[in-house]
Amino acid sequence: MELSNNTKRFFVFLSAFTVGLVLCVSHVAQIGIWVGSFLTTISPFILGACLAFVLSVPMHLFERILSKENKKGHPLLNPGVRRAVSLVLSILLIIMLISLFLIIVLPQIADTVSSLASSIMSFVPVAQAWITQFQNWLKAYPEIGQFINPYIPDVSQIASTIIVFVQKYAGILASTLVSNVTSIYGSAMDIVVSFVFAIYILLQKAALSRQLKKLVYAFLPKRFCDQSVRIAKMTHRTFFSYVTIQCTEALILGALCLLGMIVFRFPHALVISTIMLFCALIPIYGAIFSCIIGAFLVLIAAPSKALWFVLFILILQQIETNLIYPRVVSTSINLPSMWVLLAVTVGGGIFGIVGMLIAVPITSIAYTLLGEATHDRLELRGIIIEDHAQNP
Repeated sequence: MELSNNTKRFFVFLSAFTVGLVLCVSHVAQIGIWVGSFLTTISPFILGACLAFVLSVPMHLFERILSKENKKGHPLLNPGVRRAVSLVLSILLIIMLISLFLIIVLPQIADTVSSLASSIMSFVPVAQAWITQFQNWLKAYPEIGQFINPYIPDVSQIASTIIVFVQKYAGILASTLVSNVTSIYGSAMDIVVSFVFAIYILLQKAALSRQLKKLVYAFLPKRFCDQSVRIAKMTHRTFFSYVTIQCTEALILGALCLLGMIVFRFPHALVISTIMLFCALIPIYGAIFSCIIGAFLVLIAAPSKALWFVLFILILQQIETNLIYPRVVSTSINLPSMWVLLAVTVGGGIFGIVGMLIAVPITSIAYTLLGEATHDRLELRGIIIEDHAQNP
């Protein structure tokens, strides 16, 4: 019996797949070395692509500002010049922010960490006095005292534990920073390559997009290409919108926190505001982390102001949630709050801080695609599901 061409192709593909699988399994260690070497080789280009995406956020803003027209309706700058000027301004902005962080914020953080142990020791007598006063008050109510006294902590022991923790992880943090700085200087050429590659991407993104489209449409089925291009546009739009919104919100929240702490004379204003700025990039958990860390620092430096600080942060977060966020957010990430919480928790558990930062836009894309696929399948099968939220 003569086999059809499709059957022959299937057997050829199956044979090639089997041989390839056997070779991969038998040489898995060598393949791992090759893959690691390949990733190391292309890592500057991956870093350059990430850097290009980060620079594209302020670059888009500068392009909108520079896209003014004259009285005849013609743009004052042609697109090429406008893109180049926006790129230069974006690079200068990033350099200025990094310089400010290294010159002003980083020394303040280092001073705070170095003086934290001594501050804790000076705080111990105050805490002991509070507990003594509380125990004296409990003597008037012996029934309550018998229940509460076993749970009253030993402040000295807690302080010693905190000091050991701070000294241990401050040393780890310092050594990590030194090793990272050393590795940065050691891989200066990779940084230069990444930076140059990012500039090429940003200056030629239209040409690169057109070339990639031609390549994909030339060798792959049109339906697959159309769907891939649509998903790529959705991914870029979702990530760009999410990063823009989160960065804008974080800058506003950090500035308001710094202004309020200066006005109300809270200690460690610059350090706590910087922590809040970076934590604001993490949905849900960022606000909790920044409030706990800030309250701890204020409690150590000025115990009488700790409760007022927590109250100030709660009011500030309510203002941010109800007034600032609705005005800043012009586009939605199309993801309910329940899935945001789940995405941040799972992403942080698997990939740490990076997972928390990227989990929400990735989940938003998957949520949108799954919703579209579900709607199409139900429509194809002629099934109508009533919306009980609207018709209880």
